[in-house]
Amino acid sequence: MDNFEEIGQRLDKELTRLRKFVEEEVAPGTERRTARFLREVSDLLTDAAGKLEARNAAREAQAQAQGAKDAHS
Repeated sequence: MDNFEEIGQRLDKELTRLRKFVEEEVAPGTERRTARFLREVSDLLTDAAGKLEARNAAREAQAQAQGAKDAHS
């Protein structure tokens, strides 16, 4: 029975040590990389949205020009 208790205590100790390592060593770097990635994706999405809006505006202008041309014919 003592062995099981010792094993349980050792597991608890190692899990605490692992949790501390992840929180202090792994998480900060991961959070920095994730924030950088999200900013890059945000910039790409902003650019893509601008291109879509410009293409849509060009189509609308072309449709209006075609409508004016047809009205004069």
